[in-house]
Amino acid sequence: MIKRLTANVNLSELDSLEDFNLYLHSLLCLSSESHHLDPLDCEKICKMFKFLRVLDLGSLVLSQLPSGIENLFFLRYLKLNIPSLKSLPSSFLSSISNLYTLDMPFSYIHHTADVFWEMNKLRHLNFGLFTLPAYPRNDCGSLENLNFISALHPRCCTPDILGRLPNLRKLRIHGDLSNNQSLLSKSLYKLSSLESLKLVNESKMPRLSKIVLDEYQFPPSLTHLSFSNTELMEDPMPTLEKLPLLQVLKLKKNSYLGRKLTCGSHGFPKLKVLHLKSMLWLEEWTMGTGAMPKLECLIIDPCAYLKRLPKQLWSVKRFKKLELWRPQPELRQKLRDFKDKEQYNIQLYPYGI
Repeated sequence: MIKRLTANVNLSELDSLEDFNLYLHSLLCLSSESHHLDPLDCEKICKMFKFLRVLDLGSLVLSQLPSGIENLFFLRYLKLNIPSLKSLPSSFLSSISNLYTLDMPFSYIHHTADVFWEMNKLRHLNFGLFTLPAYPRNDCGSLENLNFISALHPRCCTPDILGRLPNLRKLRIHGDLSNNQSLLSKSLYKLSSLESLKLVNESKMPRLSKIVLDEYQFPPSLTHLSFSNTELMEDPMPTLEKLPLLQVLKLKKNSYLGRKLTCGSHGFPKLKVLHLKSMLWLEEWTMGTGAMPKLECLIIDPCAYLKRLPKQLWSVKRFKKLELWRPQPELRQKLRDFKDKEQYNIQLYPYGI
């Protein structure tokens, strides 16, 4: 009476799938090698195990969407590896309308059929990149159960589309943010339940960044915020410090190209973790009175030109971890001479304090 089967080999190497229970609920392939799966084997699985709730083909590579998937009416979790896939047709989406999780991390989808908006049970959407279809009709319901999208193309981040995702909590937007400045800056506020947002800028054409952060209307519900490759020219802190619930802020890979950061008085009231990465030209950082009162962890990588840390930093009662990479010699010496360095768990890399 087997209900769950884990295969550690290529499914095509199994002598006979008929040996397994026809009422199998979960089928997972944990092979570490990326073998190509014969379409006939995949079709056979879909036709035989009609009561599957979970189908995870792991790293097995498919050349196309599997036929016979319409037989899996009870399917709730589906993971496929189809690197060549660029679109999701209506025939496929209609056949998986009861799905909770669609996991295809190696697929970059540029077109999705309108029937996607009828998948009202969907909760988790994991793709290399995903493009939502334009909303077809006003009488269609919202995707109220969808709470996670791994990578969304910025061109589909319109107020109308994002307004149809009322309970989305985690989102990464990946693409040419600079070229979609006016669209993004006015639509993010529609995500009233959003807690975690990652903004990753990627442009095929080299150009100066047009991203102006103070034009963005971020939802006040945000607790985690990350920027990467945004190449901001203006100090982002005066805008971000106003977010009332923000706990984790990561300014990563070329997110800010300026030389100065300024945190105003009583800014960042809930911030616990601040990660500044690849701010190669940062020279000065100041904090106003009462700024970051709940900060616990600060990571700066690298800090080659930063000569001093804000004095107010040491008055934050909860501050307990400082990690600096390749600090400027003057700053390194100041930290060596600092009497309370053990209290703040100061770590300097790569050579230690």
